[in-house]
Amino acid sequence: MKLLFIRAGELNPYYNQAIEATLLEMANDDTEILYLWQNDKVAFIGKNQNAYTECKVPYIEADGGYIARRISGGGAVYHDKGNINFTFLSSKKNFSIKKNFEIMTCGMKKLGFDAELNGRNDVVIGGRKFSGNAFYRGNTCFHHGTVLISANYEKMSAYLNVPKVKLEAKGVSSVVSRVINLNEIDPTVTADKVAHSLREAYENYYGAKALEITDKDLDQETLKAKCEFFTDANWRKGDNIYYDAQAVVRFGWGTADIRLKINGNIIEKAKIYTDCLDYDEVALKESLLIGADLYKGKQGVDDIIEAFKEQKNEF
Repeated sequence: MKLLFIRAGELNPYYNQAIEATLLEMANDDTEILYLWQNDKVAFIGKNQNAYTECKVPYIEADGGYIARRISGGGAVYHDKGNINFTFLSSKKNFSIKKNFEIMTCGMKKLGFDAELNGRNDVVIGGRKFSGNAFYRGNTCFHHGTVLISANYEKMSAYLNVPKVKLEAKGVSSVVSRVINLNEIDPTVTADKVAHSLREAYENYYGAKALEITDKDLDQETLKAKCEFFTDANWRKGDNIYYDAQAVVRFGWGTADIRLKINGNIIEKAKIYTDCLDYDEVALKESLLIGADLYKGKQGVDDIIEAFKEQKNEF
């Protein structure tokens, strides 16, 4: 097995995403890749999320920050220089989320942090989250996540909007109250120390040394094209569709902002913005709503929404 390791030197999220997407084309049955990268002042949203509801767009733009959209699912996170991100890239055959979490938590434990997986995609210490994770599955796959070291909580709160139903489901009052920086436990921890420990855990798992590469070793035309894709405002911000009816509902698979276009008694169009990790399932869920009769003789948009909420366990 050939191991590759790369650590980005830029803080621009679109360029760093382009590196990740280019590396995705390099993973194969004989090649595993670990990519470490950092952004600064970024609201980083999932593929199927609404930028305008998940983050404070006007504030971010006035602050000189960035809004970036992933090709993976999951929820919105905040990136700054107090955070380091990791990406494990593999072929479909070799991809294992369990394996990746094992490497990641092993790296944290080498630094003295008692890290453990909690729920679908959070890694926690003492019940508080320091790492959120998301996944992409295609011909090749990746698992990426954050590691909060000394992130600016004030900026995190200023950049992100977290749905009330999601906070209630987590039993917390704010996004900051459920996260923790590693430097609150060990003031000496740094991004370099985390990077070194993750690389060491990665190499120990496979029993081999990784070949270190840089962005200069990647196909530059591919890198440029992918950077343009992630930079494009249509991709980053998307739309903000209101339709005739809206409901924000918490399901077992995630929080859904459901927007419906009603024609008579029938749902004519449906759009779901969500932090669901299984992002390909969103289109299927939308298609199940289209053509359904949710009016049931009731009057008004509010009643339609209530009728929809009553069906949430069957959705």
